[in-house]
Amino acid sequence: MATEPRTTMMTKLFHASEKIGERKQIAFVQSIPEFLTAPEPITWSALDIDDERQAVGRKKAENLEIELIFTEAQYDELKALQTANTNEYWFIQLPEETAETEGKPLTWNFQATVHVGLTELALDDMIKAKITLYRNTEIEETKGFPTTSITE
Repeated sequence: MATEPRTTMMTKLFHASEKIGERKQIAFVQSIPEFLTAPEPITWSALDIDDERQAVGRKKAENLEIELIFTEAQYDELKALQTANTNEYWFIQLPEETAETEGKPLTWNFQATVHVGLTELALDDMIKAKITLYRNTEIEETKGFPTTSITE
């Protein structure tokens, strides 16, 4: 049974070289920024109407900046992906508790290259990295991770 909405839940971020198969979780994700944005509007008008109108246009190219707390091994792995300019699959998955069907929480995936940077280093704060994902495919939504089945 799904839980009621909560103010804070643990969303997970994974990456993999293939869409289907083994994935690796990026631990200690601080937050996931907005990533399902509306397309830019196209404004139009005609001589016989008094106001402007809008229609759905295209989405602008966007990147995702995700702050995370890391271990040295995770940092090295992400830097290796950056150096290789690898076009990985990235998965954003809601917590299991939010799923109507066990094992199938909402999951979004896309392909992107990654750049690793550091955020501000401040006294009494965690050492955090900020990865920037340069998305180059459409965002797909599935219930659970994608499988070989077309119906799932």
